[in-house]
Amino acid sequence: MRRVYPIEDRCINCHLCEVACIVEHSRTKTPVGAYHLEGLRFNHEDGRGEPDPARALLAGVAKPLTRTVVDTAEFVSISTTCRHCVEPDCVLACKNGSLYVADDGRVLVNADKCVGCWMCLMACRYGAISRNPTKSNVPGVTSNGINHHCDLCPERQTPACVWVCPTSALVFEDRDTP
Repeated sequence: MRRVYPIEDRCINCHLCEVACIVEHSRTKTPVGAYHLEGLRFNHEDGRGEPDPARALLAGVAKPLTRTVVDTAEFVSISTTCRHCVEPDCVLACKNGSLYVADDGRVLVNADKCVGCWMCLMACRYGAISRNPTKSNVPGVTSNGINHHCDLCPERQTPACVWVCPTSALVFEDRDTP
């Protein structure tokens, strides 16, 4: 199965992958529409002081709802996204069956079943799962969110993050890896 893989020595920390991801998963499919009409945010600096997207939203701090995140440590930047593992720890940790492996090998979420217990978030070895605080499935719980991770842009031949990367720091290819 083809997956997105990062090449760390090519990443220039531009965050275009994050922008492309947000735009691709927006209703308008345009940067201006996503930012101004839908209120989605691209700027990773806005939410830096509050790592939890639900608490950031409640505090009025913009936190990107991207499915890929550029992590930076001293001299290295790398885009982190779901690896769609052959034997995904997140699916094994999901006790209500909202996460599953589709026939094509992608790890997907049935949003109607997700209750925001975050076992998947704790189990993911890549740190590629976040919570979407704009959706809630538990009555009476404010911004509990649901699982939010890469879906490999199923409507596209190449995921948006790979397509937009100016240095080819992200590749979409088939490798013999778990």
